[in-house]
Amino acid sequence: MAAFRVADSAAAMAVAVVLLLLLTASAVESAGSSSTVVAGMVFCDQCKDGARGLFDYPLYGARVAIQCGGGDTPMTVRECSTNWFGGFSVRMEGSPDMNRCTARVVHASGHCSDSGADEPRELTLAFRMLGLALYTVQPLLSQPDKPMDFCPAVPHAPPAPAAVAANAPSSSPPAPPLSVAAPAPVSSPAPPLPPFWRRRPRLLPPIWRRPPTVPQERPALPNPEPQPLPTPPPPSTPPPSQGSACAYDRWAVPEHRCHWKVVTPNTTVAMAFGPLAAQRYGPDMTLREALDGRGDANRTLLREATAALLNAYYNAPGGPFLYPTTASVIDHLNGALLSSAQRVLIEGARFRRANAGGGGPAGRTKLPCELAPCGTAN
Repeated sequence: MAAFRVADSAAAMAVAVVLLLLLTASAVESAGSSSTVVAGMVFCDQCKDGARGLFDYPLYGARVAIQCGGGDTPMTVRECSTNWFGGFSVRMEGSPDMNRCTARVVHASGHCSDSGADEPRELTLAFRMLGLALYTVQPLLSQPDKPMDFCPAVPHAPPAPAAVAANAPSSSPPAPPLSVAAPAPVSSPAPPLPPFWRRRPRLLPPIWRRPPTVPQERPALPNPEPQPLPTPPPPSTPPPSQGSACAYDRWAVPEHRCHWKVVTPNTTVAMAFGPLAAQRYGPDMTLREALDGRGDANRTLLREATAALLNAYYNAPGGPFLYPTTASVIDHLNGALLSSAQRVLIEGARFRRANAGGGGPAGRTKLPCELAPCGTAN
């Protein structure tokens, strides 16, 4: 059924294409001209069953003749060849009456070359409009010399006995009459079969079960008096951190190198304070070199900010140091670099006061410097 639908859709598509081309041509020509078109398709009937089937396909290069007039020798009006889709179309000027005309395959190529097996098919008027008459024809068939091997075999009914006797030669002696055999006597029913022997089920020994025991009454134990839970000792309160604040010259001493945390003397200013400080002081300056800065307001700001950064790393976060975190030191330095020269001086003075021990709320706590030489530090 799928092959029939594909073939029908292909035929309809071919007819639609021909119709569109002819309508376009007729629109270009003058309104007084008229023409007639005959369109159809040719299939290869591989199974030689006289109808389109699953194994049939459109035939390319077949020669189709349009014949008119009755009798044994009709007159051929036009001839054309099929295209790659198996379709053909013939256009004739004027509007002759083609109702009594037929179309047939007169020549085919390939293994479907038996074109005379199919009968001519009559033309049918599809429509007549705007000086154009379209005639269509049922699909034409061209068959091979013999059916293909993959075609289903058609069962042939055996000839009737009367027909065989009529076709037999008269000189042969007549066949003897057929004898009808007598029906066989009805035998008595077979005796019933003995009952099927069944194996006696094997009995298993009884399962031993423990006899139920009578629960014995136990003497009630005296309820112990609840003992009071011991009171946990109060949590030990860690001693408050005193904090430490050291100036830049104490951090520059080699004996105090062991107190540097997170950063080292060889850490660059760009790595510690960010790209803004690297743009101002260069990418190669180290923190040890920054502690020697003097003579310039920006160098002094960097020196005090480096000491404040080391003090913030040394003290615990949130301690009594004026800058509780290292991020606050970095933010104040970058804010001063982005502002005016007065802001640079103010931030430098704040860093210097914090490094000198001024810290805590409103600077009321005086922090000592707890840096001990690395050889004697615990």
